[in-house]
Amino acid sequence: MNRIPQASIYPISILLIFLMLLIAPENVKANEVLLHIENNLLARGDKPEATEIKVILDANPVLFSAPPVITNSTTLVQFRPIFERLGLQIRWDEQNQTIIGQKEGTQIQLQIGNPNAIVNGKAVVLPVAPTIVDGNTFIPIRFISESVDAKVEWDEKSRTVVIESKRQFASKDGKFHFTAYGLWKNIADTTKSVDTGQMDVSGAQLAIRYFNHTLLLIYSDPKTADSLKNLKLAEYLEHIKKGRNIAKKEIIEEKQTKILGFNALQIKYVNRNDWDKRIDTLLVFESDSHFYAILNSSYEDTYQSSSKQFQEILDSMMFRES
Repeated sequence: MNRIPQASIYPISILLIFLMLLIAPENVKANEVLLHIENNLLARGDKPEATEIKVILDANPVLFSAPPVITNSTTLVQFRPIFERLGLQIRWDEQNQTIIGQKEGTQIQLQIGNPNAIVNGKAVVLPVAPTIVDGNTFIPIRFISESVDAKVEWDEKSRTVVIESKRQFASKDGKFHFTAYGLWKNIADTTKSVDTGQMDVSGAQLAIRYFNHTLLLIYSDPKTADSLKNLKLAEYLEHIKKGRNIAKKEIIEEKQTKILGFNALQIKYVNRNDWDKRIDTLLVFESDSHFYAILNSSYEDTYQSSSKQFQEILDSMMFRES
């Protein structure tokens, strides 16, 4: 006897299930029938369509007319949207099928079908060569991002490429220089606004805000000030605590450490002076002529990621007083 082809059985099975749903007594639950359908689909190897790959640059999505693709474990995207968002000026050499992207200090050259790129005159081997698909030119996104010193991470769960661009900051007095990645905004001289929550940043040598309202502040105080004469570092910290109304019961941690080659004191405490609970980390150190305070403040739910970011900034920080 001839067997019904396997491919023909599944449509019949699904039709029978829907007929069961129509004639089944009221106590047959719809979700049980749907589960039966799902099990049949899984049995034949059908799976839900994969979530489309997303690209986030500095907390904002990058929009493409053709969706990103993964080839040989490498994410490829349309070149123009990502070049433009990274600040690269674009030139297309039709004769040589070559893309040239340029910004201050960086020049990138890619050729369609060629796995070798040129970055600032040096050859770089690409994991996948640039290619044209349906009239759209695709390039490896990690290579492009890292060529302009951006940080790139892949979030497997959400299938998202997260890119944070590199930014350089300096304090007003020119003593502190450091690198930060992502969407930071300079908010110096802004007082108690939507940018700062309820925190007064006036008088800071540097005040910047991350897009999630994490704040990084740097203050300096001359030792010649009447209120600071003859103070030791521990006494200066007590002076800061008093000025910021930091209650002893709110202090989570207090320790000695080092920063920029100086002995320093650090406290971590709960800050309840905003609309929502914050966790602040305060570092103080001294030179021959000044006391300095560096403050990282973030909402409680972003504290862990903020702390990691703060440490990365401290590691990149340069200090020169003279």
